[in-house]
Amino acid sequence: MLTLPRIYSSNALYQADAPLTVRGTAAPDARVTVSLTRGAEQAEITVVSSADGAFCAILDGFAASFDPAVLHVTDGEEEKIFENILFGELWLASGQSNMELPNIAIPDAEFLYDAVAGCAIRVYSVSYDVPGNLFPWDPLPDQPGSWILPDDRAGLAGVSAMGLKFVETLYRALGEKTPVGFLNASWGGTPITAWFPRAAIEADPAMRETCRRTGNYPDEEAWNTRGDLNFQQPTAQYNLKIGPLEGLRVRGVIWYQGENECGGEYWQKAYADYLRFYHKTYAERFAADPARFLMISSLIYPWTYGPSGECNLGYLNDAFVTVAVESPDKFAFLPISDLEPDWAFHQNNHPIHPTNKYFVGKSAARLALSNVYGMPGDTAPAHLASWEIRGNRIRLTFSHGPLRVGQTPGERIRGLYVAGEDERYLPAEFEITGQDTMEVWCDEIAEPVYAAYNVQSMEPKVNLYAGDYPAAPFFTDKKHYLNIESRPWYDAGAVSRWASKMHGDILDLFFRPVFEPLAESAVCPDTAFRCADPVSLRIEGDAELFGFCVRSYPYGRLDFQKYGGLRMNLFHADDAAPTLVLVTDAAKTVLPITKIRDIRAGWAAYEVRFGTLPEDEILRMELRFRRPSPDYRFVNVEHLRLFKKD
Repeated sequence: MLTLPRIYSSNALYQADAPLTVRGTAAPDARVTVSLTRGAEQAEITVVSSADGAFCAILDGFAASFDPAVLHVTDGEEEKIFENILFGELWLASGQSNMELPNIAIPDAEFLYDAVAGCAIRVYSVSYDVPGNLFPWDPLPDQPGSWILPDDRAGLAGVSAMGLKFVETLYRALGEKTPVGFLNASWGGTPITAWFPRAAIEADPAMRETCRRTGNYPDEEAWNTRGDLNFQQPTAQYNLKIGPLEGLRVRGVIWYQGENECGGEYWQKAYADYLRFYHKTYAERFAADPARFLMISSLIYPWTYGPSGECNLGYLNDAFVTVAVESPDKFAFLPISDLEPDWAFHQNNHPIHPTNKYFVGKSAARLALSNVYGMPGDTAPAHLASWEIRGNRIRLTFSHGPLRVGQTPGERIRGLYVAGEDERYLPAEFEITGQDTMEVWCDEIAEPVYAAYNVQSMEPKVNLYAGDYPAAPFFTDKKHYLNIESRPWYDAGAVSRWASKMHGDILDLFFRPVFEPLAESAVCPDTAFRCADPVSLRIEGDAELFGFCVRSYPYGRLDFQKYGGLRMNLFHADDAAPTLVLVTDAAKTVLPITKIRDIRAGWAAYEVRFGTLPEDEILRMELRFRRPSPDYRFVNVEHLRLFKKD
């Protein structure tokens, strides 16, 4: 009986200008003829099946064209005819839930369906069907799946949103003259090792040892003993979803995976090796051109990875940057932490799945266009190329520029920190000193030693750009484990922060105000009354006592026990008797705020010294003022800054 895997069917799209391997089974020792026909073009080969009936025929594929081809397979007794086959640019889209996130979860999906309708775009979607939740130990020769046409809205609704926008962008940029498609093969919650073929692990001594060291070596005796987590077994996804695709050639891989590997510095070292191994393995098996096989990876979006302050996300993202810098012909990375958090409410408000996947897909396509198809544009986001300490500043040099910050003049760089030898990071000031250089410092750190950017696990909307893309995250301390608490209140113009709070077992992760008014008070950013900063914070109230509070959240704790005190600039506070109140579960500590010098025109510098604070967690800080007169009912605050202990 003549059988072929379902990747060979009508309406397929195969990689142009690359061999097409056709696999299947027939009677033992049967002569099987496989032919491709497109108008006057024809490719044909006859092979003899093995004793178990397996056959493998390799044809020269056709050039890219909108003209459909016919695939014909016969063993003399039976024949299979597949029509309407296109040759064009084919990519693999793989990873875990953020690659898996389907179009049905995206608010603008209908617009993308309209855009691709009638285009030469096709998607092959591999099924999740696993009878009895028992994953195969060896790669399957076939798995349920189907080619989806661009007018099939129901079919497109269930495939990767990032993948569909990626190929739609390629299709437009290639002049709508080249068919484009992708292989949809992802599974939420999977580690990267689930996508490795066992044969490749066993053939690579270094990877064998790495997998054993990290507990990711496939064990036949323990196979399918994880219950609902069988899908995470090493090699399980390759066996189920990738093995059935063998024989196809693709131009490259778009990859969105890594949440499962956010385990800190240890995983940075292992994950970089995993990425190198993945690329090598897939290039050998699937590359249309192994010398130009590109793996484009989205960096991982901020979320609660590890205890407060730990930068596990930063270590994981650094692995993507590391391999791309060392091998730009093989890897490209896409920073995405500048995006606004945006997620689907019908997915349990799960913020680990931002729904701005169309922007991510379009940006990944831009990297493909410049790297693979020779179109204009930066071939990579800028990364930190070198750094040196210059007095009380650290000079940073990036791989290219021009450097810029956000969209509004005077913006602070969010997510930028420096530390001294004590490894206590504080938000940094900065000055762009050249096309690709900047200097960073903190007034309270006389001898800065380390700098870090965009490595804190819960800090979205970072805003340093260079050229066409956001700048890559970086950290200069490669010896110690990073721990950074964010300080959004360093910026008096900051309105909201992304912060988590537990309600029983429910994680409530949304934007929350940075500065909250006390009873009968009001607060707002103010550009009219300001001193050293672009924006101050105006606090006003009709009551005798007014003010604001800043709450502590995970990844943004008020860990004031480590510091000597707090300095700030106040406007119109001479008679306002300012005080700082630190609130814990057990008590309130009230500390006087003292003027240390006048600045100009009603502005003065103040400070409060912490002394010895209770070790209890500080839940919030309050700045309180007394109304100085019936006519003036406000105080302005800016430049809140911690300082070190004496």
